[in-house]
Amino acid sequence: MDLEEYRTRWHAFAQAWQTERSEDPDSADTLLTDALRGGLTSLSLPETSAEPTPLTLLDCATALVRAADVFETEGYLNANPGVRRAGVDPVRHYCEHGWRELRNPSLEFDGWWYTAEYLDPTQPPENPLIHFLLVGRPDGLLGIPQRISRTPISYAPGHVVRRVCLFAAYDIDGIVDDYVLAYLRELSNYADIYYLADGQMARDELAKLDGITKGAWSIAHGRYDFGSYSLLARDLVGWDVIETYDELLLANDSCYLLRELADVFAEMDRKACDWWGLQATARQFEETPETGPLAPMPLTEVKDRMLPHAVFEYNQFIHVGSYFLSARKSVITDPGFRKRINEVAKQDSKIGIIYRYETGTTQYLVGQGFDFSTYVPDLFPYHPIYGPHAFDLIARGFPLLKRQFLSDNPYDTPDLIDWKERITALIPQAPVEMIERNLRRVAPADRLARSFAIRTNPDGSIDDHQPLSRKAFRALDRVTPKFNHWWAFPVCRYDHTFAGNERAVFEEVRDDPSIKKIILTRSRRVDVSGENVAVVPLESPEGQHYLARSRQIFVKHGPTINVPWPLSTTTHNFVNLWHGIPLKRFGTAALELNAAQHDVVIRNNGGSRAIVTSSRMDALAMNASFFPASYPDLWQTGLPRNDFIVRDDAALPPDLLAAADRLRDEVAGRRLVLFLPTFKDGQADSYYKFTDADIATLADWAERHNAVLGVREHMADRARTYSRMLAPLNPINVSSRRYPDLEVLYRVADALVSDYSSCLVDFMMTGRPVISFAYDHDRYAQAERGLVYDLERVLPGPVCRNFDQFAHALGDVFRERTPDELEEYDWKRGIFFDYIDDQAAARVVERVKRLYIDVD
Repeated sequence: MDLEEYRTRWHAFAQAWQTERSEDPDSADTLLTDALRGGLTSLSLPETSAEPTPLTLLDCATALVRAADVFETEGYLNANPGVRRAGVDPVRHYCEHGWRELRNPSLEFDGWWYTAEYLDPTQPPENPLIHFLLVGRPDGLLGIPQRISRTPISYAPGHVVRRVCLFAAYDIDGIVDDYVLAYLRELSNYADIYYLADGQMARDELAKLDGITKGAWSIAHGRYDFGSYSLLARDLVGWDVIETYDELLLANDSCYLLRELADVFAEMDRKACDWWGLQATARQFEETPETGPLAPMPLTEVKDRMLPHAVFEYNQFIHVGSYFLSARKSVITDPGFRKRINEVAKQDSKIGIIYRYETGTTQYLVGQGFDFSTYVPDLFPYHPIYGPHAFDLIARGFPLLKRQFLSDNPYDTPDLIDWKERITALIPQAPVEMIERNLRRVAPADRLARSFAIRTNPDGSIDDHQPLSRKAFRALDRVTPKFNHWWAFPVCRYDHTFAGNERAVFEEVRDDPSIKKIILTRSRRVDVSGENVAVVPLESPEGQHYLARSRQIFVKHGPTINVPWPLSTTTHNFVNLWHGIPLKRFGTAALELNAAQHDVVIRNNGGSRAIVTSSRMDALAMNASFFPASYPDLWQTGLPRNDFIVRDDAALPPDLLAAADRLRDEVAGRRLVLFLPTFKDGQADSYYKFTDADIATLADWAERHNAVLGVREHMADRARTYSRMLAPLNPINVSSRRYPDLEVLYRVADALVSDYSSCLVDFMMTGRPVISFAYDHDRYAQAERGLVYDLERVLPGPVCRNFDQFAHALGDVFRERTPDELEEYDWKRGIFFDYIDDQAAARVVERVKRLYIDVD
């Protein structure tokens, strides 16, 4: 019975059970008993078009599990103390939540093992215990693996092991970093390497791998390292090629190579096993204040004591790290192993990947009787490569350093700020400067700062550098003095950049020593200079210190969005700089705002002391959106970020000028057309689906006009759908990761395309062409957000309702405009801009100072 047929029969059974339960509970119990005795196929179910509700499915599943008597209540509650504390029914909890979280109902059933063994994990998930009870058990399927006795593989002395390596990579900037090249060069001495990056990489980046790898690709799939292993094994390399090798090595770029790998491979070639890794880890072998320091446990003892057939929760299994995992021929040819690699599915969280594919792979291979070994001969206390034992391992010859150990410091190892000195004391030739360059580029800046701030105090205690709780911070804010001349600038909540209006206001006062400027960062590194400037993480003790004392706080979206701490809106002045001139409705002007959403918007709006606007007309639109703010709270100063659009090169901040020059180099003499779509609630499901014919039309247009697209998705968009769809056109990536400041893009671009984004209005400052590709105009205007204006009346360019109109507009976009068209452009621009100059930031600064200084 395939999954589709099972799902149909299960739903019909649940509906029949619900009907019987409402009419005759005894008959409903009999139906459960019959189903458990003979399975779904033994039942004659009434035909009905009624589909059971989610509640009916949950009720029926819960009743079925109870009737089957397969649930170990005490074991489940002991493994899940939160369920016990909540006082909820454990059987119902399992049927509603537990199975999805890979919690098991007993030690006789392993839900993920069963799913991977008998079902298709790439399909929408089903409760595996229900399938087992209704289909699997009647058909003789197993609930847990039955271990097979095998003879591990040994290599004869002198045998040259032929290895193939599937290497999984990901780089946030889409580059092949120097540390990866160094790692791959060393690996290539021992294996034929096939490389796959999860994401989009330019051809010249992949070309760096020529002569090092046998094949290199970049495909955005979003399934982490096991997703890359899967695509490589199944599609790009093929099992027929892989099985010609003695070993299959799975490796990824989450590590820095510290020393040569010769000792690792020589040592492992001598060991008898079916598969091996560098080290194993087990959460149940963890140092706590109660246990004190634990001595490493020999691997032979681990195998005797810590390899259960099943557990209640997947973190109770040991696992061998998948960042460097080698399978020998017996595993390579095993159908179950191939099935699990082939069927890697996208998960909602990284922990889902870890449990299903890292822990799950260990559990499967152990369950099949495949013997394993590790380069580190002992099990160190949990987690050895992410805590202080990492340095112990390196001292014993361990070749790798996990980046997350430094960047996130998940177990609060103190004094990591001295990591370079500690590494070079053990390995003098370790490439610590190269490692640091990568760390500073890709590691979240705020987490890295906290990682390095955890220190050992003189008395031996540990300062874990945690911020105050919300309750404690609220109390601190009440008693802390506020300083008018302390101006705080939290970065964007969504893309974590310090750009746009906030950056422009900062630049206006950067060298004013009388104003204390505090930049409050998130994951992005912020490097700015000036007089009396502090740059600290927002969610840190230092960030709380400065916020509590800053009278003026400049936000991009609103007080409750940009600041995570409960600050008083009466003792602090929140100046809402916003992030554009709205064409679409938002806030209290949005369509179909439910009561809960309305309350959230009111709380956010009500905290702003002032809201910056661009014109008198814009102030009216913003007034409708920012209720309960009143019209006098709307400052018609112009948007500070637009200063950077019209300002002379010589007056730009140096980093913006450098970014503009870099973009011009990328454009390379072509005409740049920006494609900047707005955010849609449905994200990928709501975006226009470019067909192959559409892509061909755009490619022809670009070639005829010597044009290139620059693609930048909205800061809140995580789907990145357009970047993938338009990839065949080789567009320029102008994301906020590469170009934080939109104004740089406007300075270089020849035209701009969007749907309903405010960038259509901002770009009018340049006087250059704009196009609205409003393919879903009626739906968006009437159902999703709504529009403030009739686009045809306010935009000085075409509003296209389908692709043909859009293609025609592109064909006409570079035509010289007539005097009448130029006059219309100027008139429409006047709707949105009271000022066409570079003094908006200066006007905002003046208004802020009026709040506390008498200005003539």
